[in-house]
Amino acid sequence: MSITTIVALVALVIALGSLARPVARWLRLPMSIVLAGGGLALGSLCLYSLANPGSLFPAEFSEQVLNLPVGSHLFLYVFLPTLIFQGSLGVDMHRIREDFVPILILALGAVVVATFGAALALWPLAGMPLLACLLVASLIATTDPVAVIAIFREVGAPERLTRLVEGESLFNDAAAISLFLIFTMALTDPGSLSAFGIAASLVLLPLGGAVLGWLVAQAFLALSRSLADDRIAFVSLSLAVPYLAYWLAEEVFEVSGIIAVVSAGVTLATFAPGRIAGGTWRHLNDTWEQLASCSAILIFVMTSLLVPRLVADATPYDLLLLIVVFVATLVARAVVIIGCFPLLARFGLYDGVSRSYAVVMIWGGLRGSMTLALALAVTENPAIPRPVAAFVATIATGYTLMTLFVQGTTLRPLIQRLRLDVLSRVDRAIRDLALSATSEKVQMLAHSMARRFRTAAQKEGIDDGLEFVVDPVTSTSNLVEEEKLRLALITLSNRQREMVLAHFTEGKISPAIARELAAEARRRLDLIRAEGRAGYAQANRAEVGFDRLDRLSLLLQRRLGSSRLLSKRLADRFERLAEISLVIDRLIPFAEAELRPVLGSDPTDEAIAALKERQSIVEREIAAIRLQYPAYVAKLERSIIARSIHAFKASEIERLRSSGVINAEVESHVLKGLDRRRKTEARRPELDLGLDTMSLIARCDLFADLDDRTKSELARHLRPHFAPPGMPLIRTGQIGDAAYFIASGAVEVERGTVKVRLGSGEIFGELALIFDIRRQADVRAIAYSSLLRLSAQDFAQFLARHPDLRAKIEAVARARMDENQMTRPDDAAAVEATA
Repeated sequence: MSITTIVALVALVIALGSLARPVARWLRLPMSIVLAGGGLALGSLCLYSLANPGSLFPAEFSEQVLNLPVGSHLFLYVFLPTLIFQGSLGVDMHRIREDFVPILILALGAVVVATFGAALALWPLAGMPLLACLLVASLIATTDPVAVIAIFREVGAPERLTRLVEGESLFNDAAAISLFLIFTMALTDPGSLSAFGIAASLVLLPLGGAVLGWLVAQAFLALSRSLADDRIAFVSLSLAVPYLAYWLAEEVFEVSGIIAVVSAGVTLATFAPGRIAGGTWRHLNDTWEQLASCSAILIFVMTSLLVPRLVADATPYDLLLLIVVFVATLVARAVVIIGCFPLLARFGLYDGVSRSYAVVMIWGGLRGSMTLALALAVTENPAIPRPVAAFVATIATGYTLMTLFVQGTTLRPLIQRLRLDVLSRVDRAIRDLALSATSEKVQMLAHSMARRFRTAAQKEGIDDGLEFVVDPVTSTSNLVEEEKLRLALITLSNRQREMVLAHFTEGKISPAIARELAAEARRRLDLIRAEGRAGYAQANRAEVGFDRLDRLSLLLQRRLGSSRLLSKRLADRFERLAEISLVIDRLIPFAEAELRPVLGSDPTDEAIAALKERQSIVEREIAAIRLQYPAYVAKLERSIIARSIHAFKASEIERLRSSGVINAEVESHVLKGLDRRRKTEARRPELDLGLDTMSLIARCDLFADLDDRTKSELARHLRPHFAPPGMPLIRTGQIGDAAYFIASGAVEVERGTVKVRLGSGEIFGELALIFDIRRQADVRAIAYSSLLRLSAQDFAQFLARHPDLRAKIEAVARARMDENQMTRPDDAAAVEATA
């Protein structure tokens, strides 16, 4: 077939495939089903035309369609990286990180249970070796979540549930391919299979792929810095990322190409928005969405064209095998979902899902292009016996079609049957508020236009074309007070997200901070919908808490002495809190103006009280950072003010251009000058944590009398130790392993009902070392604190060499011992007042 014919056929397929979207909407079916049905119909009609010349299509056309140079490598190396990379670009790592453990367990558990469950159910009936059954089961273990997620979003499923399904699909492909490679190797070359090889396939290949994808994405980000926000060049360069990552992984390093592409996409989604202009990032996403759309059309249509060839050897008995596999995989998926979620909830890793959503997740396990591409790879492998290859291709292809045309077509009616598409009373009230506001604006515009043209329409009334418009006061009158409060908090959280995104668009906050705050707003909405005011309070605590990445940065500082990540996380923390504080200041008058007339006084007052409570928590955290790093906070606040000023100037220049006061050339010249100043004046300053050991020693009064040589000697043994507020430092009953010197900040010592606060220049933890007793108090930081940690061995050796300092510390220890005995006269044993 000539290249011109191939190009024409591909263009025709994409053009016709683009019509599948409106057809799918009209039929109320997932688009993948329409594409698969169209490809299957075209392939069947071409086969019929070849068998019956002159009946439908010309024989030459039918032969060219059926003989397209389509192979598994085309799908795996061209189309699949595009689809996976585009899906990964939409992953919000700030939210995936929260559910990483349940996602990983679901992905791995679902694949392993589905593989072995389906294989064991198939083996007694298939008349094939167990390895052949395991091979076909590994092909059908992966799910294609596109259709399910589209319907979830349409019916308003909880976003966390959608995120779990999305996250599961990103990882289960790699797990299934790893099992597929193991079973393929066992069939083709049993002698080469070993325990190490199996472990490498299941662990090392995905891990290596993740590292490789991260490296490729980081190299792309490094190169993109020289492009100066040239979005055409930036997007063109991004085209190399998924294909290069996949090729390097599969062909050079022999690790998981799927995970490499996922890792590269997630890395870009996490780091790129904070390093490039927002318009450039949006252009990249739009471009990849278009490429993925074309790839989806081609992969579904072309794989469907192959279906008649793949099932050419099918028999009626294969239908029985398909039914057995279908039931077995449903049962296996039910075991994982129904069994895993309660287990995860028991260990606090996930809150669980309702029975209705569990049913939808079980029935929504559709299979798609990955299964068909791997089945094609089996038929192309000459080392696999032909009967086994035919068996695998028939079952995998038939099962994929069964899930698409049985589960896919019934998924929406199932959701409607379970009434998951019915809005709650609170959601109906939200809808009415939105429609009412829109209707009022439409009526104002219509009447304004009618007055302008002096028509009679303003007397007769104008239809705004909006259905279900209900007076919001009437809509909310049926709600109880708790529901009204929930509605108020939902409205405020949605308004918060809009304000954050508006500030990002105006350039007032960095893309990374905006992305994190937008993710937090979605988490807050989920919690409010589930638990109301209690959920809002829980979100407040999480907002000022420390996540896994924060804890990792603290661990790196304490164990390795690396402060770079910690410095960045604390700087992000202050900028995020400052933005939240500004947003809350504007939410309070919004509640007064917009919510009180609709919801009434009591719910509005309670919502405002919740906002003020949140504001006090945020301001307390800001004050703690300002107390520890006043110079940095002043610089950062100046940069935030500079961003706002530059954003206002830019908007004013654009307004003058749109009103015709200045022309495009003047606007461009002024904006370029503003952009240069913005990059220098509004750049966020670096946060110096001040963890230099010698500087911290100089701030401790206990070391004031030491000479420089002794301080240098001491510095070799002391380790800087950073502690944020609330971090536990010592617990009752522990063996004393170190003493701590407070260079800055404060800690609280709690022993029973007695609480003692220690500040800069003081020591704690020394009694356990001097008197050889266990810790008998809890110590935690109550401010951002810079500590110096001296291990027990170094503590004893240093004090032995410096009797004067030993005398000072022992004097402090004995004074605390005396205080302790006064507070606990009934305690005969020596105890430690400060741990």
